[in-house]
Amino acid sequence: MKNISKAQLLSITIPLPPLATQQAIVAEIKAEQALVAANRELIARFEKKIQDTLTRVWGDDEPALAEA
Repeated sequence: MKNISKAQLLSITIPLPPLATQQAIVAEIKAEQALVAANRELIARFEKKIQDTLTRVWGDDEPALAEA
């Protein structure tokens, strides 16, 4: 913003939660990210199983490559 000087911007204090709270938030986010990664892996596995089954049922000579 043109109306705020650098000195004014640097003088603003941003409150942070206690370190223990920050660490708990990070741990929760990492757990959520692990769940998302596991779900992506599960989806990829099931998509491959579905494709393999379709290939077997419809008799295609070569299974289609699954997109990652």
